[in-house]
Amino acid sequence: MLHDFKNKPFITALKSFFESLNVPFNSISDYQTSPEEVIGNKKCNEIIDAIYPFGIVTNAIFKQDEAKITQADIKNDKYEGILLFGVEVSKEKPSRSELAEITRQINREFAQTPVVVVFKYGNLLTFANAERIDFKQTWREGEKVGKVSMLRDIDYNNVHSGHERILNNLSIPRTGKNAVTSFEILYHYWQGVLSVSILNKTFYNELSNWYFWAIKEVVFPNEPNQIECALDNEAFAEALKEHKGKNVIRLLTRILFIWFIKEKGLIPEEIFDEKEIAANFIDGFTPQKPEGMFANGKHSSKYYRAILQNLFFATLN
Repeated sequence: MLHDFKNKPFITALKSFFESLNVPFNSISDYQTSPEEVIGNKKCNEIIDAIYPFGIVTNAIFKQDEAKITQADIKNDKYEGILLFGVEVSKEKPSRSELAEITRQINREFAQTPVVVVFKYGNLLTFANAERIDFKQTWREGEKVGKVSMLRDIDYNNVHSGHERILNNLSIPRTGKNAVTSFEILYHYWQGVLSVSILNKTFYNELSNWYFWAIKEVVFPNEPNQIECALDNEAFAEALKEHKGKNVIRLLTRILFIWFIKEKGLIPEEIFDEKEIAANFIDGFTPQKPEGMFANGKHSSKYYRAILQNLFFATLN
């Protein structure tokens, strides 16, 4: 889906990206333009190298009734649809607010037409989509720009599994019960995929499912002993369940904390790479083999004791 961004011109990669999402669009132009041509003289222009107003998704294109469209047609609001823009950013790592501001500015210039923007900076991409809301004043034309949703910092050289899953969800069905058959449906479909509440719900559902699977599988040190504690079978089962549940929650919160500081770039990627760990950090590191990491309980858990334990406690302190 993102392969063309590695070795092809940005405009070519943009087109193949939307084609891979199964999205039909009319081409407007293959040429870049300056930010001033699109949004006027704005402060955010300082970090924009070029803007590509390359396509529009219309209801006609869904019906395979194509027509040649120009930038002048779009400016004159001759066509209704979703405008597709590519933006090359000069800043190595723009903030979310900077990308959101550019997205808003482009949307404001096209008051009648929602806009989707794909940003490129370094080897990273961001897919941005702005909410459009009717003005309260009936005399005002067009729509007000609301919240900007985005899938940010997608590394096309090494796509994160979470990004890959969301990108696959952005790909639209063209047939069947849930088919996307108009630009209005497409707009709401993408809004739903990028909704923070839906993404959070999906994340917590997956986390919950993993937790209930894990407490049936894991073994932790210092488990309660039925004889020493003088527990009947039911009480012992409950005590064992509580012990496992408490330790799985501790494990999860610690991993989430470590993953957070990793994603923020505060610790090097190498300490999560098995080959790097085996070669440079821990002798005899064999986590996939029964005689390795988990062979004799916590005393042989070299990776946990050498790295994870120190990362969590030392960093938190």
